[in-house]
Amino acid sequence: MKKPRYRLQPVLEVREQVKKEAAQRLATARQALAEAEAELARRLAAVDACRQRQAEADAKLVAALRAGSAAHVLLAHRTFLADLKEEERRLRAAVEQQRVAIQQAEAAVEAALQGLIEASKEVQAIEKHRENWQQSRKLEAERRENKANDEFGTARHGRQD
Repeated sequence: MKKPRYRLQPVLEVREQVKKEAAQRLATARQALAEAEAELARRLAAVDACRQRQAEADAKLVAALRAGSAAHVLLAHRTFLADLKEEERRLRAAVEQQRVAIQQAEAAVEAALQGLIEASKEVQAIEKHRENWQQSRKLEAERRENKANDEFGTARHGRQD
């Protein structure tokens, strides 16, 4: 007897493909989040380096003031400090922009995770249906076999009388 084919097998295959794609989207989203976090760390380091340069420039300005430097030297130091402060402001803005990017990446990871969960549930539902179908086919085959054995036994017992 020909083994029956599970009629929802194509649906199961499509659902498994959707699940695989959802897992790939999740991996991509997690990679993007990791990259965004690394970029934030780089930008924070740039802000710290700028602050360090400001502290060094402040120390040089104080030393120049104590040494009695010329006005143009002091003016150059003040201009340099103003430029550093502007650079720090720009870098801080970039840090905030990156934090927004991280929030967006986290939202994308969450959405991808929810998509994977949903796809997994759909696959599980089809697999559960297939298991129930297989169980019902097995029970049906056992009933047919028992019926055939009973008929055989009845026919054999009937001939012996």
